[in-house]
Amino acid sequence: MPAGRTLYKLIIEFMNKLIAALILFTVFVSAAYSQSVRTLTLYDAINLAKRNNSDYVIAKLDKLKADRQVSEVYSENLFPTITLSSRYARSFRKQTINIFGQNFEIGSDNSITTTIDVSEPIPFLGTPVFNGIRIAEYYSRIQEENVKSVENKIKTDVKKSFYNVLLLEEVIKLNQQSIDNASENLRVVEARYKAGVALEYDYIRAKVKVETLKPQLTQSQNNLEIAKKFLKNNIGLKDGSEIDVVGELSYDSTEVWGSTDELIRKISENNVAIRQLKLSKKINEQLVDVDYANYLPKFYVFGQWQSQANENDDRSIGGYRFYNSIIAGIGVNWNLNLFRNSYKEDQSIIEVKKSEETIVKTKELLKTQTQSVILQIEDAKNRIRSQEEIVNTAQRGYDLALISYKSGVLNQIDVVDAELALSQVKLAYIQAIYDYLNARSELEQLLEK
Repeated sequence: MPAGRTLYKLIIEFMNKLIAALILFTVFVSAAYSQSVRTLTLYDAINLAKRNNSDYVIAKLDKLKADRQVSEVYSENLFPTITLSSRYARSFRKQTINIFGQNFEIGSDNSITTTIDVSEPIPFLGTPVFNGIRIAEYYSRIQEENVKSVENKIKTDVKKSFYNVLLLEEVIKLNQQSIDNASENLRVVEARYKAGVALEYDYIRAKVKVETLKPQLTQSQNNLEIAKKFLKNNIGLKDGSEIDVVGELSYDSTEVWGSTDELIRKISENNVAIRQLKLSKKINEQLVDVDYANYLPKFYVFGQWQSQANENDDRSIGGYRFYNSIIAGIGVNWNLNLFRNSYKEDQSIIEVKKSEETIVKTKELLKTQTQSVILQIEDAKNRIRSQEEIVNTAQRGYDLALISYKSGVLNQIDVVDAELALSQVKLAYIQAIYDYLNARSELEQLLEK
């Protein structure tokens, strides 16, 4: 008895330690998993992409640079140009003149000259001051639109890759469900076969069906891992962490986008690409005015203050003599290369016409894209509605086939066919939702302001 009790205590102690170790191991694994796996909603994924995407960062830097250029142009055109210069000179041989037979040296041995020049162009008199400012401002707005364009593309790319992950997760669920259904069918067939009421062929066929479905599940799981890698790339995650997504492929039947003509009108007026092209046209129009201004004289006001200090080595009383002067006036520059100016103006006018044609061409392209996306949306919506009904029918058909087989009314082939039909219509249903969400993402990108 004592030996039995000792052994019993040892077993209990061992089991307690084993349970404690298992608990610690579970906690450790859970902590490690939580550290290495990031759970993301679609909103999280988009925000991460905007923060990490290199194209987006570069676009924002270009916008910042353009803003600084605007300030630079303001400074160059609206503020006077001030130049400070100073120099020291040593004369090693001065000019000599003869007066009444006596030689005199002219100049100084040492001199220091300091000059401040101030000039300011006079607007409206052949000086395209405000044209340059407008060009810089238009360019800054183009960069702002470029930031929006890059952001819209990032959002669309993230949405599509996110939806692809959700689709493959649903495919895996369907594959697993098919395996479960086939396994249940195998269990029923095996029982009937052992009872002598089913053929060995039915049993073999059911077993082969289960094994045939397993590679499909493995392939879907591999595709899911690849899809997650694409999503990580789109959101800019470069660390070794894994991701899980939160969401579902859903369809809102009440969602209304408006008529095709209305959508085309909105996109033609507000699309980012159109706004950029219109700004580029305005820049070219300002350049025409700049080239025209080259025909005209350019007036400016100027002022100068100059101080000169001279010293001679032989002066009995040392020190410098200072001479100050102040001048002011108005000046004019006139480029008389009129033929060259004419050619430049012609080129600028051509660029304006090219901008107009590019806008027309882009609007037609956007119209075609809009029509295509709307057709994709309508096609997906029609498939969703039809597949919803078919899924319910196929599910009912499979349930009836399984019951009928159990009662001996149908053979095993009918059950397999019913299960296959159910799996196919479910896959077609979620594929239709996926196609709808992708097309909607493209339409949202076209409509983004």
